Amino acid sequence: MVLPIWRAGVLLATLGWAAPSLAKDSQVREQQQPAPFFGAPGLTVRGGVTAYTGDLGMETDVGTFLGLQADAQLLPSVGLELGYEGSANGFADINNATLWRHNLGALAKVGPTVRENWKPFLGAGVGVSYLDATSEANARQFDDTFLAEVPLTAGVEYRYNGVTAGARATYRVFAGGGDFAPGADDDGDLFSAGLSLGGRF
Repeated sequence: MVLPIWRAGVLLATLGWAAPSLAKDSQVREQQQPAPFFGAPGLTVRGGVTAYTGDLGMETDVGTFLGLQADAQLLPSVGLELGYEGSANGFADINNATLWRHNLGALAKVGPTVRENWKPFLGAGVGVSYLDATSEANARQFDDTFLAEVPLTAGVEYRYNGVTAGARATYRVFAGGGDFAPGADDDGDLFSAGLSLGGRF
């Protein structure tokens, strides 16, 4: 009976030594999991400044925008964004008046990944915006309307682990919509420039 008890003792001692080592190895493997790359889906928040061009730009001031988008990578060099963007621009000659814009859009981006952390890109897409002028502007014949738009963008993103930060400039061509301003004051497009912060999962 002594021999089996001795063997059992050795077995228990071996298991007691091996269990912490196995747990430690498991933790090391978990810590060494690669961070999400640009190819992973994610969410991004963007913000910056906006300015209308043309005659509409003469009537309005520089404003600000804030956007939220979902990101997906279709191919190694082709990405897709779907999101919402809202902006507000004051009027140059109408006190306390604001031209609000609410946009839903989709954008395809093309660009390489450089040194695993950088992604410069060019993009184009489609969107629909609702322009909502406040009552002060309504009194001056600025009405609410829907506009189709074509965004054209260029920018760069930097990835650190699963976090991305970027900068971009976007020119939005208003492709069609209602007559929402007196005379030719509704002629113009929209330029925006801003920064972004997001996460890949």
